[in-house]
Amino acid sequence: MTLERARSGRIAALAHLNSDRILVKPANHKGDVALPEDGTVAAYLIDALGQGSSVEQIVAETGWSKSMVIVNLYKVAKKSGVGIRRRNAVMHLLVPQGAENVYPRKQVVQTAGDGSKRVRKPHTVPFRVH
Repeated sequence: MTLERARSGRIAALAHLNSDRILVKPANHKGDVALPEDGTVAAYLIDALGQGSSVEQIVAETGWSKSMVIVNLYKVAKKSGVGIRRRNAVMHLLVPQGAENVYPRKQVVQTAGDGSKRVRKPHTVPFRVH
């Protein structure tokens, strides 16, 4: 194997690694989608995917390492039955056909102590890792 051939193989592998593609396939049936409860880390990651976030944005918001963000995105997507598509370095949420009403989540209306109502933003970081 020549040095030039080896170099071209590595370049092709890197191009595939960073290409636009489906990283996790969604479940086959809409009944297999089970989104996590609001206020959890998993719900935050699903909301981040739903709004289209890059890994770097999630790293900046959570303080996690890049590899930790990627691993947790994969775990949450597999467990919830949703998929992940990467397009131009931005991750997007994929849901099975017929499950379009599952996401986006309805906004949660919370009643404050004084009786007034407020809408909680669905895309907030529920924690911060230092």
